[in-house]
Amino acid sequence: MPEGRYLKDKAWLYFPFFAVVILVSAVILLLPYETVYVRERVYLEMFLVTVVVCVAVFFIGTLYNVLLWAHGKGLSGSPERRVLGWLGRCIRLVFSRRFAKLVVVFLRDAMYLSKLKDRSVTRWLMHLLILGGFAVMFVLDLVVTFSLDFLKYEPMISEDGWAKLWLRDFGFDLVGAMMLAGLLIAAVRRFIQRPKMVRTELPDAASILFLLAVVLGGFILEGMGIAGGIPDHGRNVEYSFLGYAFSLAMPASAGEWYDHAWLVHAIMSALLIAYIPFSKLFHMIATPIAIEVDRLMSKEVRTA
Repeated sequence: MPEGRYLKDKAWLYFPFFAVVILVSAVILLLPYETVYVRERVYLEMFLVTVVVCVAVFFIGTLYNVLLWAHGKGLSGSPERRVLGWLGRCIRLVFSRRFAKLVVVFLRDAMYLSKLKDRSVTRWLMHLLILGGFAVMFVLDLVVTFSLDFLKYEPMISEDGWAKLWLRDFGFDLVGAMMLAGLLIAAVRRFIQRPKMVRTELPDAASILFLLAVVLGGFILEGMGIAGGIPDHGRNVEYSFLGYAFSLAMPASAGEWYDHAWLVHAIMSALLIAYIPFSKLFHMIATPIAIEVDRLMSKEVRTA
């Protein structure tokens, strides 16, 4: 391939890619974060710097994975050119009748894990709780953030508002409980039962322990807020049922450490975002999508 054409392919891919990264980073930095209850705003600033870096790593890691898939055997031309071709076809797919079928396949194979259910109900339940909980947590977080920072939706802000009680308090605790149950099943299988068919390598153990630390950290932080009377944690605490349970074992002085605990939990959550493209969590979701997209694009031209 001529050098000029190769550089052009890279420019067409990387310039828009980094523009998206910059745009997402700008949105993160410009949000008001009026409902983040930390007294030391420098902690919030430290978190924002960390999350911007981690989001950039997430996008770069995702692009890295896609470029690896584009290095298929027997294919000619640059990986960047093939990725650009896939992007064009994916955009057309989104606006085609086949998109609904792709969504159904994604929900069935990537989220519901229908094929795994036939092989092992325990493994299916474990993955469903972890992946399903993670996906619902992500969507719920977007809804809450949009409602708070953009719409200023009063029922989401007021301590007695239905959205605050059922989505911010009960909803997050319920989804967190789902993830916690799935992770505990995974931990028991990996570290206690140790079935012969399951090989526990360092990345597997690290992923489980990392996720457990993030999920448990969220409940501990919530418990500290309730026990210490942090704003927005003092009324209707029973809706945050797991956070409330943790608060029962904490003294009121736990609130003094709330800011420090918030920063640790926030940075760990940001690091989790950066870790996703390099973990099995990413491949478990992306692989079924890639397989179905490849099947729907069976007429893919193999010459660039």
